[in-house]
Amino acid sequence: MNGFPIVVLAAGLIAPGASPSEPSVQLVTFDDLQRRFGEPHLRLLDARPQGEYDKGHIPGAVRVDAKAVEKMAAKPGALTDRAAWEAWIAPLGIGPDTEVLVYDANRQLDAARLWWLLRYLGVGQVGLIDGGFPLWEKQGRPVTAEPRKVEPRKFEVRFRTNQLATRDEVLGALKQGKVRVIDARSQAEHTGVEKRAMRGGRVPTSCHLEWAQLVDADGRFLDEASLRAKLAKAGVKPGEPVITHCQGGGRASVDAFVFERLGFPTRNYYLGWSDWGNVEDTPVETGPATKPGPR
Repeated sequence: MNGFPIVVLAAGLIAPGASPSEPSVQLVTFDDLQRRFGEPHLRLLDARPQGEYDKGHIPGAVRVDAKAVEKMAAKPGALTDRAAWEAWIAPLGIGPDTEVLVYDANRQLDAARLWWLLRYLGVGQVGLIDGGFPLWEKQGRPVTAEPRKVEPRKFEVRFRTNQLATRDEVLGALKQGKVRVIDARSQAEHTGVEKRAMRGGRVPTSCHLEWAQLVDADGRFLDEASLRAKLAKAGVKPGEPVITHCQGGGRASVDAFVFERLGFPTRNYYLGWSDWGNVEDTPVETGPATKPGPR
């Protein structure tokens, strides 16, 4: 066991017409998942490419095209397009009584993006599997090539806007100085050496905590003590509100998952540097970064 607190919680219900309650953050072990095979309200999602899914997947898993979702979410106005997301989620057969668990073979990058987006859309219980499919297969756990078919189900999307941060909200957070911005990108992107937008660099005063530092090569999250030590080294104070960002949502979702599990009030600036770095009126720093000072 890696020591990171791992629990499975009962699925939460959202009453029709009510505001979505705050969802719990679940991280489930392989052993726990195997014990739960066949549970009627459990929906397991496989975020790997179609060819990999067809060769073999965890029994009961429904395949999700993670790259198509990434492209969909990046379109202008997509994060407020309720009809588009309702059309996307319906084939997954998810309802208010469904507990969703996601896995991938990409060190949580694809799985965490889906985790964050599903929560943002209002899914009551959604979590991650602690480890990727290659590790599952290496350990000799059950694998099947039989595709899982589910009946489409209408899901009423209710955006959890408190999970999302916009450019204006990040600008406001910088002015108020009460929220810590977390940069999940690489060191080269953070310093501006690698430029993936019109301008390169970082959000001023942001802490650099690259997503890859938080999970091991098999897609398992580091133990809690190690994670808290990394957060402290990056300049994050215990429990302070944070806004995570990367280039376009995925890496920031890995960071967001960790921060939420550790009890930090967390929002994801999902559009990230693809938004911030492609306008001319946002503040940008470049060059070597120093540890942010106290607030």
